[in-house]
Amino acid sequence: MNQQRKMKRLLSRSALMLTAASFLTFPFATSAFAGKEGVFLSDSVYFTLDKVTLSAGAEDGSLRFSLGLNNNSSSPVDFNNYGVKVIDTNGVSYTAKLSEKVTARVKAGETGTFKFTSEIPADLTPSQLKVDIFEWNYNAMEDIGALSVEAALAESGQSVLQQAVLNLQELDSTLADDALVTAQLGNSYKVYKDGAWMVYTDLLLENLSSTTLKLPDGLEYNFQDSKGLTYSAQFAKVEGQSLLPQQPVKATLQAAVPAALETKDLALLFSPKGKVKTTVLGSLNVAKSFSIGKIGDKTEYPNLDVNGLAISTSWAAASKQSDGLHLQANVTLTNQSDGIVTIPTLSAEFQALRGSVAVSSSDNAVRTSYLSPNESTTFRFSGILPAGLNTDALQLVVLEKQEAAATTTQPSNATGTTDTSSKQASTLPVSVTTLAGAGDGGEVSSYAAAQAYTIGTPFKLSASNLIDSNIDLSLVEFGMSENSDFGFKTVVAKYKLTNKGTSSLTIPDFQTDLTSAEGYTYSGVRQSAVAKTIAPNTSYVLSYSYLLPASEKADQLALNVYDANRLAVGSYKTAIQPIPSTGAVSLYPFSIDLKDYSVSATYNKDSSYGYRLRVDLDVNRQDQVITDANFSTLDFEVVDSEGRLLSSKSMSFTGQQKIMSGVQFIDFGTIKSEQLSSDISINLYEVVATPNGDAKRLVKTLKM
Repeated sequence: MNQQRKMKRLLSRSALMLTAASFLTFPFATSAFAGKEGVFLSDSVYFTLDKVTLSAGAEDGSLRFSLGLNNNSSSPVDFNNYGVKVIDTNGVSYTAKLSEKVTARVKAGETGTFKFTSEIPADLTPSQLKVDIFEWNYNAMEDIGALSVEAALAESGQSVLQQAVLNLQELDSTLADDALVTAQLGNSYKVYKDGAWMVYTDLLLENLSSTTLKLPDGLEYNFQDSKGLTYSAQFAKVEGQSLLPQQPVKATLQAAVPAALETKDLALLFSPKGKVKTTVLGSLNVAKSFSIGKIGDKTEYPNLDVNGLAISTSWAAASKQSDGLHLQANVTLTNQSDGIVTIPTLSAEFQALRGSVAVSSSDNAVRTSYLSPNESTTFRFSGILPAGLNTDALQLVVLEKQEAAATTTQPSNATGTTDTSSKQASTLPVSVTTLAGAGDGGEVSSYAAAQAYTIGTPFKLSASNLIDSNIDLSLVEFGMSENSDFGFKTVVAKYKLTNKGTSSLTIPDFQTDLTSAEGYTYSGVRQSAVAKTIAPNTSYVLSYSYLLPASEKADQLALNVYDANRLAVGSYKTAIQPIPSTGAVSLYPFSIDLKDYSVSATYNKDSSYGYRLRVDLDVNRQDQVITDANFSTLDFEVVDSEGRLLSSKSMSFTGQQKIMSGVQFIDFGTIKSEQLSSDISINLYEVVATPNGDAKRLVKTLKM
């Protein structure tokens, strides 16, 4: 790249150059310069080094500094008698050019400030550089002393900046000598967007001159890879915007690149239009600026408008299910400043690093527009990618919606034209996180990532605008039975919803599923009819059923809860509740204790036969919750020794046919004479009506 650009080495009587000397402090020095390194012409006249900025590009670097001529004498000092250059530890000198026109004559009792710029190799460190001051003596240079670049940077707390210094006069000769713009390197991202792989690079542009500037149309931007291939870049933000003097402005460049592009040697080149192969005005090594975080990493939000904001992918999980790889991620913003910051509008994409696979996600939760100091807010994103993908090859890209001004020129009613501005929304990346090892359970199963849970306690749900925070949700019963006829098992789960608020609330349409430790997912089906609202200070019970294969032991299941938009709000380890062989059986909110029973055959007047069940029950209400006609029923089924159904009877816990405490008789009629047997059983089932049919849980078997 050095061959692409012929660096000018100009040295004149008006040029200043740098070196370092020892620290000298004199009693007459003002407090502003006490302890500062100085090069002295006399006891009352000395040079100091200030506002040093060392910039490193891809090939060339830049050193900018202010040299102070402190004149505490009684007569003026002419700066034209002195010169400045930059020297390195090998004795190589570099021209220092004045970057603005100022009066060279410094009056008595005043300090003159002279700003310089020097082009240097990019690999020079502060410890290798000095600002050397010399005196012109009949066209000969006589060294006076040198000032340390490293000491000046340490004093100001600055470090070497990844920055290119662009002299716009080289593109437009009508501009002033001080038409300098710096492009400081921010974060870079390689993301899949709008059907193509893109590289985005954030730049901090600053106009160093004393007048407003615009980046000229003749300035071209290109990314160059290790093979010398270039990819044209354009501004995704700030193009055409005026740069006010000394006012940094964030800009973002974007370029379409091949999916296989390696970023480790990527450079950004600034060139005259059409001359990228021959002339480079400045360059930046962007390879190390690619920001790819890990789950849990917290970084500064890359936007000047929201200074003090931190962003992190605080949690992520993956679960392989029947319809693909389910991904979830929480992105947390934290205000670490002392002021109030505006919450940006964020969306996200889950992307495969190889191939062209991506799925978008948004969080429509209702939140305030601002964050107070030390406050946080969390965005929750979810998506489904093909099941064959592995989280090691996935990334989460967080995008911010931004308003970009677009200016057009239209004819006006009067002579001339009128400028009108419109706003075009764009989304630009602000964070990229690798999803390698997402969640404790990885991409195989969400079981390991589920929280420990005790049945009956309220779930600790993540915030969702679709589930009111005044509703407590808990699992109160979790039982399973096997249907041998059809070769599957049925799990029935009962959930209690409690309204903690002061007004009626809509019962949320939440979704659930069960995930085994092996990664199999079983979807939940909600009972057919559900009340629409729940009154304040009351509780309501509703049921979900799950079909499991006969081979499923169900000893390691995670219960996953989602809102109506399929956004995960909680995951909990659950265990099947065994039915006790003796004593009361829970059919929440009731319990039934079978004290005694007997079965007898009957002969009816119509010459038919039947069975009569005499039961002595103790029915208790465990909890004061609302039960209505939608609640489960208790079915009694008579089966023969081969398991064939002979007759059945259904009873409810409310209304007619209500089952009660005490002795009751249940008649099973219309039994054929050949079906009469002393080897029959009566099975008691709890039955929940669902859109997919009745879900039955075996409660007890009574032998004749």
